[in-house]
Amino acid sequence: MINNPSNTIEVAKFSNCVHGGKDLTATVGDTVLNANSIRQYAAFINNSSSDITLILGDKSKGAIGRGIVLKPRGSYEINQSNLYVGRVSAISANDCKLTFTECIE
Repeated sequence: MINNPSNTIEVAKFSNCVHGGKDLTATVGDTVLNANSIRQYAAFINNSSSDITLILGDKSKGAIGRGIVLKPRGSYEINQSNLYVGRVSAISANDCKLTFTECIE
């Protein structure tokens, strides 16, 4: 977990990660990450002052508040415990920016 390492499990190490950001336009869903069958890890950080809803799948499958809601300064992590390799989309009621990291090995 982000900033919450466990002493009981081996720490995952990655050598190939992509870091980026996605500007979201108010009420318009957008793809953040495309499906990636070799994804091993991803983290999403909401540094804005508005809620952002993550959608596991195509942007048409979710709506504001119908998905994983990231509160301001909130984060969500995809790891070996909840590995998801499909498309990740996002939507917000306000213009904002979502930052992310995706690692494949």
